[in-house]
Amino acid sequence: MEASALSCPACRRLTHAAELEDLAKRAGAAWRVGEFTLERTLWAQSLPLLPEETVQHRTIQARIGEIDQQRSGSAGAPESHWRQKVSMGAGPLLLLALTKGKFLLLGLTKIGTLLTMLASLGVYWAMYGWAFALGLVVSIYIHEMGHVAAIRRYGFPASAPMFIPGFGAFIQLRGIRLPPIPEARVGLAGPLYGFGAAVAALGCYYATHAPIWAVIAHFGAIINFFNLIPVWQLDGSRGLRSLTRAQRGIVLATAVGLWMITASPMLLLISAGCAYRLFTRDWQSEPDGEGLMQFVGLLVAFSAIAALSAGPAAISATR
Repeated sequence: MEASALSCPACRRLTHAAELEDLAKRAGAAWRVGEFTLERTLWAQSLPLLPEETVQHRTIQARIGEIDQQRSGSAGAPESHWRQKVSMGAGPLLLLALTKGKFLLLGLTKIGTLLTMLASLGVYWAMYGWAFALGLVVSIYIHEMGHVAAIRRYGFPASAPMFIPGFGAFIQLRGIRLPPIPEARVGLAGPLYGFGAAVAALGCYYATHAPIWAVIAHFGAIINFFNLIPVWQLDGSRGLRSLTRAQRGIVLATAVGLWMITASPMLLLISAGCAYRLFTRDWQSEPDGEGLMQFVGLLVAFSAIAALSAGPAAISATR
């Protein structure tokens, strides 16, 4: 079809305006939930329906190029989303054994991750002893690999975790710009994996009655609580991004209610952060039910783990 047939020569009205509007609407919906392959396909279907000299044609070409560029580094990245001897001799490596450890062990093949992980282990070992240090480092590692898994599930490359001794760890997103819902899923994936690690440690405590497992579980809950504070670049800030103002109010009410039950200072900080985010005007107009369930569920889950492990952890600390 010649370009002149794509629009009216007199009024310049697009011949396929209705079809283009439908394709744009569907592409926007795909972008919102992170289905970037579908989004690219829909934009590619739009190009032949537009005259090449139009702004719309150039804009769509640029968007297709952006998708291709962002995903160019993901070749070979696993697309499936792997999910997550009870003795102190086996140590916190049990947390890996209780999961499908193939993906979790992937980061340990990266020399930067391994070296910074060992450096952090040395710092925590000197401060708290080897058992707690190993449990803490593995818990942080599993948390970070949750982010990696979520990013790769969307088809983008992500670095393996890099540890900062004494401060935690981080991953690099390599310039990826995500819509609100995918960003929320990536943000909460760390605490979701961290929940698995904390549950595993708590299960080891009930199986062995070794107090160190309760300490690891309790501290894991506290670390993830901290990450759920919805400010700055913390996971909770990303998790709140996909929610409407009313949904943020539900998260706030949940955090306040749990704080009244548990008196956890972290829940008070999360409540304060949620109250602040009610007025930042970055809320969404369309609700994200799954994101709300994940955020509220994590608050309830970590409150339960912290409460169940608090007594044994306190006893262990006094010895």
